[in-house]
Amino acid sequence: MPAFFQTGEFYSAACALTWAVAVILFRKSGEHIPPVALNLWKGTLGLLLFVLSMLLLGRPFSPPEASLSDWLLLLGSGALGIGIADSLFFSALNCLGAGRLAIVDCLYSPLVLVCSMVYLAEPIGSWLLPGMALMVMAILVGTLQRDRTGASERVTRDTRGALRMGVLLGVLSQVFMAIGIVAVKPVLNHSEIWWATTVRLAGGVAFLAVQGLLPANRAAVRACFRPSRVWRVSVPAALVGTYLSLLLWLLGMKHTTTTTASVLNQLSTIFVIILATLFLREKLTWRKAVAVVLGFGGGILAAC
Repeated sequence: MPAFFQTGEFYSAACALTWAVAVILFRKSGEHIPPVALNLWKGTLGLLLFVLSMLLLGRPFSPPEASLSDWLLLLGSGALGIGIADSLFFSALNCLGAGRLAIVDCLYSPLVLVCSMVYLAEPIGSWLLPGMALMVMAILVGTLQRDRTGASERVTRDTRGALRMGVLLGVLSQVFMAIGIVAVKPVLNHSEIWWATTVRLAGGVAFLAVQGLLPANRAAVRACFRPSRVWRVSVPAALVGTYLSLLLWLLGMKHTTTTTASVLNQLSTIFVIILATLFLREKLTWRKAVAVVLGFGGGILAAC
């Protein structure tokens, strides 16, 4: 296997693609499943898959080198970055739709950069900022400009209050996600990735399980876990969005700097535009085409 396919840059870019696929599937799932129930569903299925993977691979569930602080950081990161952030993300996705939420997602890279500089004192590569500038430009060109193919009509149907709430929820989800992943970067550097991912996911599922027991969420959780036609979308969404993308995300964070990984993760915005064109039959405008070129150019620069 070529060396590039085992680098943090490759894992982060692959994570962006798998997450874009998951966003499309989660958008469809969210039409039938509320955010907390959907988050608990994807987390539970993902956790089961990670546990089975560890059993098959013979990975230890309690590594001797793992300290109490490692356990607590991973569990806390999962509660914040999965239990809270992903539920907020799903709520924002329902309010804004995939296209407008992509605008808010631009905050992820800068927030990770700020957290990394403050908490980890990571240096900034000479090509990282130009790469980030190109990617931000790509997102602005591809998502801030409204198409003439129905986006304006959707905006008029949405209430201003719903849009404001969606933006607020999206911003909070990005803040919690950035804090959660940067906080465990030191743990990832010296930990076995399967164990770290499983423990972090367990922290998110435990937090969500408590939420799922609340009277307001019980009926939705029961319906989500009951076999139905919705599983045709929600099962692949959980497999891709939790098991595969989370593993690739943490591999990227482990094998490269958090700032480089976060910029490459931002390619998911460009991939969402492409997948929406292919599978949701959204028109690919010249703005979106320019955004794809700028986005990939920024990803290449960021990896240098």
